[in-house]
Amino acid sequence: MDVQIRLSKAEDLENILKLQAESLRALSPNYNFNQIESLIRNQRLARLQINESIIVAKYNNQIVGFASLLNQQPRIGGIYVHPNFVRQGIGTQMLGAIEEIARQNKYKVIEVISSLSSVNFYQKSGYQIIRESDFYCENNVWITCVNLEKQLMNLTEIEQMCLWFKKLFF
Repeated sequence: MDVQIRLSKAEDLENILKLQAESLRALSPNYNFNQIESLIRNQRLARLQINESIIVAKYNNQIVGFASLLNQQPRIGGIYVHPNFVRQGIGTQMLGAIEEIARQNKYKVIEVISSLSSVNFYQKSGYQIIRESDFYCENNVWITCVNLEKQLMNLTEIEQMCLWFKKLFF
């Protein structure tokens, strides 16, 4: 599918939040209603407060996906595709664009905290599972997720040891 990927603008935010909610509701079979709605509210607040770079995918002048990279650490903030446009390569294109931004920021390793339903997507793009994790969302709703990472650039021996240590103890 031929989509245009660009950096988001302030006026995109409401469409991004709406798309995120639609995507979570339609594409999260591993979570129940309360978990999804709590996550939507939590992500909405986070999206308004987090310092992140957001890209959008547009098709026929409509935002059909977005992805974000946190600006303070090498972590993907999320990749969301509108339910009507999944499995058409849009998520993969956005992931590639986010990884390129990470490389430009000199990030050698990038992390993502993935929903259970997105783990295979990341693994197909070379991400490796570090561990399963959980967090409390709004109203003490428990969300299970998976931490993954991918090496984007060669690491020095010391960086490899630090990464190994981090995996072992964190």
